[in-house]
Amino acid sequence: MLKKLLSLLALLTFSVVSYAQSVSGKVTDSNSGAALPGVSVQVVGTGKGAATDADGNYSINGITGNVTLKFSFIGYEAATAKANGGSVVNIALKESGTSLNDVIVVGSRSTAARTNTSSPVPVDIITPKELKGFSQVDLGQIMNYVAPSFTSNRQTVADGTDHVDPASLRGLGPDQVLVLVNGKRRHTSALMNINGTVGRGSVGTDMNVIPVAAIERIEVLRDGAAAQYGSDAIAGVINVVLKKEASGLAASVTTGENITTMNYTVPILPTLGGGTIDKSQKLRDGRVIQFDISKGFKLGENGRVSISGQYNDHGATNRSGIDNAPTIYLGASAGFPGTPAGLTQDAFRTGLLAADAKLVETRQYNRQNMIFGNSSAQNIGIFANGGINGAKGGEFYFSGGITYRTGAGFGNNRIPVSRGQQPLKADGTLANPDGFLPGISSVIRDQSAIVGYKGKINNWSLDLSNTYGKNTFNFSVFNSGNATLPNADLQQNKFDAGQLRFDQNTVNLDVARLFEKVGAISGLNVAFGAEFRRDHYQITKGELNSYSGALSTDKPKIVPGAPLTAGGPANGTATALPGAQVFPGFQPSNEIDKARTNIGLYTDIEGEIANRLLIGLAGRYENYSDFGGNLSGKATARLKITDAIGLRGSLSTGFRAPSLHQRYFQNTSTQFVSGVPSNTLTVNNDNDIARKTVGVDALRPETSVSYTVGITARHKGFSATVDAYQIKIADRIVYSGAYSRALLGFTADQFVGINNVNFFANAANTTTRGIDIVLNQKIKFGKENSFTITAAMNFNENTVDKIISTAKIDDPKNNDIAVNPDNWFKNRLFDRQQISRVEVFMPQNKVNLSGTLTLGKMDITLRAVRFGAVKYIHNVELNAKKADGTYWNAIYARDAAGNAFIDQTFDPVVITDLILAYRISQNLNFSIGANNLLDVYPKQIFIDPRNATGSLDYNSGRDASNRGRLLFHPNQGGYNGRFVFARLAMNF
Repeated sequence: MLKKLLSLLALLTFSVVSYAQSVSGKVTDSNSGAALPGVSVQVVGTGKGAATDADGNYSINGITGNVTLKFSFIGYEAATAKANGGSVVNIALKESGTSLNDVIVVGSRSTAARTNTSSPVPVDIITPKELKGFSQVDLGQIMNYVAPSFTSNRQTVADGTDHVDPASLRGLGPDQVLVLVNGKRRHTSALMNINGTVGRGSVGTDMNVIPVAAIERIEVLRDGAAAQYGSDAIAGVINVVLKKEASGLAASVTTGENITTMNYTVPILPTLGGGTIDKSQKLRDGRVIQFDISKGFKLGENGRVSISGQYNDHGATNRSGIDNAPTIYLGASAGFPGTPAGLTQDAFRTGLLAADAKLVETRQYNRQNMIFGNSSAQNIGIFANGGINGAKGGEFYFSGGITYRTGAGFGNNRIPVSRGQQPLKADGTLANPDGFLPGISSVIRDQSAIVGYKGKINNWSLDLSNTYGKNTFNFSVFNSGNATLPNADLQQNKFDAGQLRFDQNTVNLDVARLFEKVGAISGLNVAFGAEFRRDHYQITKGELNSYSGALSTDKPKIVPGAPLTAGGPANGTATALPGAQVFPGFQPSNEIDKARTNIGLYTDIEGEIANRLLIGLAGRYENYSDFGGNLSGKATARLKITDAIGLRGSLSTGFRAPSLHQRYFQNTSTQFVSGVPSNTLTVNNDNDIARKTVGVDALRPETSVSYTVGITARHKGFSATVDAYQIKIADRIVYSGAYSRALLGFTADQFVGINNVNFFANAANTTTRGIDIVLNQKIKFGKENSFTITAAMNFNENTVDKIISTAKIDDPKNNDIAVNPDNWFKNRLFDRQQISRVEVFMPQNKVNLSGTLTLGKMDITLRAVRFGAVKYIHNVELNAKKADGTYWNAIYARDAAGNAFIDQTFDPVVITDLILAYRISQNLNFSIGANNLLDVYPKQIFIDPRNATGSLDYNSGRDASNRGRLLFHPNQGGYNGRFVFARLAMNF
């Protein structure tokens, strides 16, 4: 009997195998008829599937009986078709008005196709239509307006940060989001952000070096993913997927400029009636010229490559106000000198102001002496991405790019009265009689390369790759001077200030297998792998004259002070500030050449129970040569309540290793505090000033715990995702507040010219809570008409839960209650302004509403982006009082409730875009439009009325307007006003 049963079983097995056949076909674009490579074709209810090749063809083996095929591709509506063994199924896909059903890569290592709404974690898809449809041409700015949880705003008068836009996800730091290209880790920038900007004290990835023309799509994983992808993925992951086409050509040219009216107010002296006076400037600047092209080629019989290039030329913009410094030529820098004997203060100052005003008029000095706006930049980049099919379905793949960018930005104007900043002629007079506006020019070079091979061995998928990337940042200073150089008629005004360099090499081995059925689990995907990474960071010194006078062995140069009368004698002396004005060059003591290695091991398992409950588990161990090991884990789940509705959630731990930049960066920079220049020394964490004088601990990795829970829904043309999250970060690495030389006990011959010292420390525990909402509806009417509306929202709250101090910092002798709390060690470590940069410096919510009406060949798109309120919080302890009940900091104007006006809330800003696009032919598209159509500006920065031009009672520190010249903050979509553009796009 047993023998008969076995024979019958063998016969049945043979019959099933004999009838198993293949399904094949071709996928094309329904509009153009062009083949679509990379389309996911899945057999519904199984783990079987394939992707179309360069010619749009696919083939799936092992098909028995009748099955349903599902076709999914980025930017197109998913489609299904019935098939059976041996059949040929060709299908044409229609362009999609929603991205919520697009197949994604990040968030899961499963080889089974998943969409936004079927993924267990939230992922945004940014399609080519969104990348190319609006006025922005830089990747960071495009994403700022498209992805609500992503923020990137151009900064100004911030040294190198003028040239590399810091970007963040869910309100966290630029170094807490991991960027991938084609699923492989991308290197970070060489630049450390140390000025008063978003991401202060961090280093991020320069998104703008990737040409938009090279991008097929962008996936934004809004969930902690360190257990899957490694360090830095605390806030999430951004995966840039490059084009990989074997045919076709696409090109576009864009031009535009700001055409805007800037309205603002300036205060009037109470003696002249008080109040404010309205100012208005009609401006045309910031011209953009952009050209891009991408072309696909076949490589022999089995290969293809897509080559893309882009050139951008951004003109500078300027939105500065009027310098309200009391004097320009006479007296003292940013204030008044002491009153000479025999004169009353008011009489002396009245005469000084009158004499200086006469000089201003005679020399026709322009008090609009700053450039607050976007720096100019020229950017050219070329990227290639391709592959060659090998034996047995294997593929050799490669990608790489080279980008070269130059830029020019400016610092604070050095007015003639600021004698410590002025180089002198041989006769002791000013080399620049009317002062000068120094600038920083940058040369940024970025290179990257990925090579790898993926194939199968006994149903196991293997992917072996090597990824290399390098970023260099060269600093040059122009229109400047070094006041410590010997007096000479020809003073040097251009300086090579040194170079930053970061390079990274990563080797990955990824192994995965999809099991169709294992017990009650279907589509069980098992993945594991290893990674070896080497990071390398260098600082190279500038030329001698760029930093001379800054070495502790140099004797300070004493120069004559400004006179009190035109042509009169000097009023005392001043100490010449060392180094090139605006950016003293890197010194020999700043030079470093450091490297470290890291080994990572991971495993990732995902499967579905009863075709309803999807569960995933991931774990990763990493070991750094300088910090030791870390183990992270993640669990995800998605419950399919109905075919249209699902619940999802995740729980994960994560970490971020301190960057080499944070460990070793050290330099001197000129930072202006309340309009007063201050040479600030940044020391690395290993420096004795940080470790012994202040008493911070050695840097250690940040760690995190993240929760996400959400609901997804889709029905016909409607899709929705709602996800709430919480991210708790321990030991967050921050850039400290300023410790003055007096507080640190420096003697006169120590650190000549240095006013303040900053350093890096694990100084805070934080919590981030928020909710993301994405809604999409497409309505079709008529044969070629449709209306698509999208609402995407992020509501986010960051809080600092704890300041992590040390016994020495908390020692009562370093926090004397009898002195101003601004001078307490524990308040300087992470002062109220640094706390505010975490909590309220960026919009806590962003809402993107957009609608596109398609009428035949015409598309009309209206988009409104609401950037939520932000706050400026001053660094001093404004509300601290002495024992007698008076304020320690009494110079600040206050409202009736005692709140200082310098702490300011900036109301939400709504930026409206309008684009009109017309398809001239199947291959030609023309569009015109405007970003910020209504010419909206943020709320103006408070200017203290007591600092009105001509004031006898002037103190630049009373407000944060930088002597009336800084009118707006950039973090609510910028402040350049209306931008109009035209674009011609071609596809063949």
